[in-house]
Amino acid sequence: MKYITILIIIVVILILWLIHDYKKSKKNPNLIETYHEKGLSDQDITIFRETMQDAKIQIKSWETAVKHDSELQIIENVTGGLKSAKKLFQLIVKRPKMALTNHDFLYKQLPTMVELTETYYDVKSVDKLDQNLKIESQKVIRKLSEKIAKTYELEISDDIENIKNEVENG
Repeated sequence: MKYITILIIIVVILILWLIHDYKKSKKNPNLIETYHEKGLSDQDITIFRETMQDAKIQIKSWETAVKHDSELQIIENVTGGLKSAKKLFQLIVKRPKMALTNHDFLYKQLPTMVELTETYYDVKSVDKLDQNLKIESQKVIRKLSEKIAKTYELEISDDIENIKNEVENG
């Protein structure tokens, strides 16, 4: 019995070690090389990856909230904020220097949106306690969603302007 317990402990430790090792090797070497070429140090890459992982979790949380609430789906259909957030996320992953110009998106807008959708869910679950509070929550969510969509729109228009200048000048 004693040997079985020791064997089980060894197997569990090996499994945990393999999982940990897998997560470390999961980094995309091509992407890391691209980040180095763009001037990021190893420390910058680590911070960038952690920031983007947080952003990914926040976008998924927002997406889950939208999927489970018809009123939030309407807001998304009108504003396109979630869709824009996903596209802006992809742009930042491709061009990590954009994280600097989009710090409000990464550090303010996304966390605030998650907090708003969680608060909205809490307000909504309190059985018509205060309809005005629910409506106000929807308005704030809509405004922030519009702001995120506008942020993405501005990034795209900057890209289009840069391409236009390159075509015209050379």
